[in-house]
Amino acid sequence: MRRLFLFTAVVVCAAMTHAQREYRITGQDSHETTRVYMYEVGDSIVLDSADVHDGRFTFTGRVEGSKFVELVTKEGDPSGQFILEPGNITLFGRNYYGKGAPLNDAFVKLVNELAAYEAKVKDGTLTREESYDIHTAKVVEQVSAHLNDGLGARSFYYFSYYIERFTFKTLFDNGGPSIRKVPGLITNRQSFELTAKTEECMMFTDFKVEYDGQAHRLSDYVGKGNYVLIDFWASWCGPCKAEIPNIIETYNKYKDRGFVVVGIPVNDKPEDTKKAMEDLGITYPQIRDIDGAASTPYGVAFIPQIILFGPDGTILRRGLRGEEIMKTVSEYMERE
Repeated sequence: MRRLFLFTAVVVCAAMTHAQREYRITGQDSHETTRVYMYEVGDSIVLDSADVHDGRFTFTGRVEGSKFVELVTKEGDPSGQFILEPGNITLFGRNYYGKGAPLNDAFVKLVNELAAYEAKVKDGTLTREESYDIHTAKVVEQVSAHLNDGLGARSFYYFSYYIERFTFKTLFDNGGPSIRKVPGLITNRQSFELTAKTEECMMFTDFKVEYDGQAHRLSDYVGKGNYVLIDFWASWCGPCKAEIPNIIETYNKYKDRGFVVVGIPVNDKPEDTKKAMEDLGITYPQIRDIDGAASTPYGVAFIPQIILFGPDGTILRRGLRGEEIMKTVSEYMERE
């Protein structure tokens, strides 16, 4: 009797384990395709595929642990990303969020929490700097707690903008396979190696780009005896445009005393840059970043990236944001 009980217990446990690994994913297609394929982000092996009927599709299968995955249509169009994990997962939104399973729900919870803090910035109950600090702390907390699963990879990739470069390197270097195979994170990690030559206290690295029949160099402005603020930005970047009023205010206050600001539009069409300059009231000069000639030497993995240079060309501060721009520039300018 005891042997029968033990055998029965083993069978029940095995059945439960099997069930715990099963997933069922349902979603609605927005690309008018007939089949979608699931890949782990950073991998070329098809994990699963499903036919699309009346605009809807369903995946069923088993998974060990969890994975950060993406869907691609049979035509090769990216369809969205979520976390593959055991459970019944419903995909929603054009680029997909998952709900109904623990890790997907935790990701959506973080998205909603951060959106709530953004709303507080808009109604004036939080400053943008306070909101940014909260965003950073919450993102780092979630990624740190999930370095070896799909949630960590999903959150790290989606919110990498909020993670400063030293923390980024630590998280990436200690992350599991799901994190270390994400192309966007790999690229950013590699770009941070370039900042070794352009960290604070280092002498500036010059660059040259040619367009409109002229050569444009960073050394046209930096290292000529003035404090210079460089802003890597783009017309399509909301956070970049949010910083422009802070930059303009600082520029207007000190430009008559030799303070220089130079914008460097990244991955931006000249006509879009021009329109944004007009809309935002930007009057300081710009140097286009052609083929990464400007952004690559400075390891610019995300924008805005705002850097202050000293009169001799020494890099004084990187990653300036918000009220910190005026405060930092004033500290140096008032020494003069």
